[in-house]
Amino acid sequence: MTRVRISLGVLLLLVVTSTFTSLWVNRRCGAMLDDINKLGIIAENGYSEELAGLAEKLNEEWESFRSRASVLVKYDKLVEIDCLCSRIVQLSDEDNEEFTAELAELRDMLEMLKSGETPKLSSVL
Repeated sequence: MTRVRISLGVLLLLVVTSTFTSLWVNRRCGAMLDDINKLGIIAENGYSEELAGLAEKLNEEWESFRSRASVLVKYDKLVEIDCLCSRIVQLSDEDNEEFTAELAELRDMLEMLKSGETPKLSSVL
C-alpha cells in the first residue's frame, strides 16, 4: 500500500508541475506576443525611437523568460527564438522590410511554443 501512495504522490507532483509550467509559459508567451503586435503597429507607423526601446524591452523580457524556461522546456525550442529576439533588436535601428519579416517569424515561433506547451489529450496519448 505504501508503494501505491508514493506512486500516486509522484504522479500528482508531475501533474501539478506540468500544469504550472503550461500556465506559466502560456502567460509569458501571451505577454510577449502582445508586445510583438505593438512592435508591428509601431513599425508600420514609423516611430523608430519608440521601436528600438520596445524591441530592447522585448529582448530583456525574453532573456528573463529563457533563463527560467530552459529548466522546464526543452532547450531546442528556445534557441531559435533567442536568435530572432537578438536580430529584432539589431534590425529595429534600421528601416527595412527584413524587420517585419523577422517579427512575423518571431510571432509564429512564440505561438508554436505557446501551443506546444498546452496540455492536450492528443499530445499525451
